[in-house]
Order: sequence, then structure tokens, then C-alpha cells
Amino acid sequence: MTENNDKYYKKIADALLLPKGMRKDLFKILKFWFTPEEAKIVSVFGTSMMDSYPVEKIAKKTKEPEEKVAKTLDKLAKKGLIFTWHNKKLNKKMYTIPMLFPGLFEWYFASKFNSMDELREAAKAFLPLESNFMSMASNYPISRVAPSIKPLEKIIEVNKGVEVGKGQVLIFEDVKQILQNSWKIAVMPCPCRIFHGILGDACDKPIEVCFNLNSSADYVIKEGIGRELTVEEGIDVLRMAEEAGLVHVINNQSDKFTFICNCCDDCCGFLGTANKYNLINKSIAKSNYFPKIDHMKCKRCKKCLSLCPVNAIFLNYGEKEDLSDSFITIREDLCIGCGICATNCSWDAITLEKIGNVTDADLESKIWQAGMRSRQEKLF
Repeated sequence: MTENNDKYYKKIADALLLPKGMRKDLFKILKFWFTPEEAKIVSVFGTSMMDSYPVEKIAKKTKEPEEKVAKTLDKLAKKGLIFTWHNKKLNKKMYTIPMLFPGLFEWYFASKFNSMDELREAAKAFLPLESNFMSMASNYPISRVAPSIKPLEKIIEVNKGVEVGKGQVLIFEDVKQILQNSWKIAVMPCPCRIFHGILGDACDKPIEVCFNLNSSADYVIKEGIGRELTVEEGIDVLRMAEEAGLVHVINNQSDKFTFICNCCDDCCGFLGTANKYNLINKSIAKSNYFPKIDHMKCKRCKKCLSLCPVNAIFLNYGEKEDLSDSFITIREDLCIGCGICATNCSWDAITLEKIGNVTDADLESKIWQAGMRSRQEKLF
């Protein structure tokens, strides 16, 4: 690989805005994903998901024929390596490079246009990056836990007449509302379980549960990576996912939602990796809810223990010889408020209780704080 070609890969790495400590491993996967000719074209994008251009402008910047540029970018888009969207004002197809997480990793491993041989080689190259992803953990996690639908519906019913601001469920906490407020919804195979399936250590949780919303949904549908869903179909998939023990994880902001991941506790790049490195509180923001157990209803069947994705639920053995005074307990410091225990309790002994009140304003201020931290600590 010549030094001249390396400059293109460096430009792509700069556009992805990842910490400097990840650059060595990042170069390996970029050189696998993009040929030098492709890297030259892709390197025109200054910042991922921010700088996007129509094909004629990219051709002018690269001094390559428009037909060649369009063919190259359209092929990469189907592989999940270039994001496309329609600019209504210009009435033109626009191209940009996605972020690495969530973006390139997810769309590449979910795309059916990559051969199994390609996916195997990519998985080997990507493995070090999965661990290094935890270097991005901070006081402003990029993802947030959204509570399960079933227990949240009970809270909404209970708080029906409660004054706004006292007990309301905000949109960023309610996955049903997020779907209802999205102009397009798509589902695709879970890239994390595909990735770990290739590596040989995947779990047996459902695969087709990864949601793309709005412009991201439009992209995966047009490129054949995912399929479109109605709101009702989407809610059905979410219910199925939480009954299988999967946690709803969304991007940590109050609007402009792009994804709803349904995460397991081992394969998932967010939840699984955070579990592995004990960084739950630094990588995923907890929901505003905490499970409450009705010990009169609880039969101590221990189903909730086996389903808890962060091992926050324990059986506290009693002092009586027959252990009849044993009870289930939940550690608040570990619990992420996902509600999987409440959804799957056969005895309806667990409900969710609101313990916090993170607001839209809180989320927006934290985005600003995260940006300032990146500048001050020179992470990128």
C-alpha cells in the first residue's frame, strides 16, 4: 500500500471522529472495506453523516467520471458502507459516509450483499474495535435504555389524570411513541448477533429485531438491507423482542431518533460489551424507572433472575429451615430499568416505578457537555 493511498484512508478515519487510540485497528478494517480507488472517492466526505454531496460534486472533487463515481458509491451503499438520502430541495440523491457506531458496523453486517467469506474476514478485522469501543464510554452515553412496552402501559394507565410533568412518560422513554412519531420504520437483522455468529459465540435470541427509523429506515429499505414495517407491525416486533428478554436501546437524545436496538446481554455492542467490561453506567444511560416487587404475589420462581440482562436480581435466602421467608431483591446500582423482569413475570408481581425525571432539556445540555469534553480532552 503506497503512502499516497494511505492519505485517503487517513481522511476517512478523520471523518469517522473516533478516539486516536482506535486508529491502528480502524485502518485495518477500512483497508478491507475499501479498495484504494474506492477510498479515494469516499475520502471526499469531511465528517460522517454531516458532509453529503450529489454525484456530480463528488466526481468534480475526485476528478473521476460521474458514471464511475455513481457505480462505485451505489455498490458501497448496498454493502452498508455509504449512506444515501434524497434531497427534496435539490431533487437529487445524496451520498455520505456513515459513522462507525451506529452505522458502518451495523449496516455492513446486516447487508445481504456481502458474501459470507467477506463477513468472516471483516469480523476478524473488526474484533479489536469491538473492545476498543468502550474507550468511548463517558458521562454522556450515546445510547439510552427505553422501558419495555407492557409495564409502561400500566404506568400510563395509572398516571392518566396526573398533572403533566409529574408522572408523564416522555417520548424518549416510550418506544411505541417513538414509532408513532416516525415517518418511516424498517427492521433488519441484528448485526451484533450476526457478527458473533460468525465468530462462533452468538446467543439464540431473535435476529430480525434491529430498527432503523426515518431517513435511516428509508436508506435500508431502498438499498435492500432492511424491510419496511407499519407502526402496528413494529410494535409487534418490539413485544416479541422483550418477551425474548431483549432490551430496547435508543439513541440518547429527545428527538431525531434513528434506531431502536433490541439488545441481548452478550452479543450486543452496547449492552454486551458494557457487561463484559463492567461499564454499564458509562456506556448506556438508564431509564427513569425501577422495578418494584410485590412479595405477596411473588412465587420466587426465579424467572426474572435468569432474564435480567445485567444480573441485578438476586434471591435473598431467608433464615427459616424451609426457606419460606426467602425473597427476590434488586440492586438499584446495577439495574438499568429495562422492565424485562416486569414484562416476563408470570405472576404479575413486578411493576415499574418512576424514580427519575430526565427531561428533554437535560438531554440537550448533555449533548453540549459531551462535545465540550471531546474538545477539552482532545479525544479526536
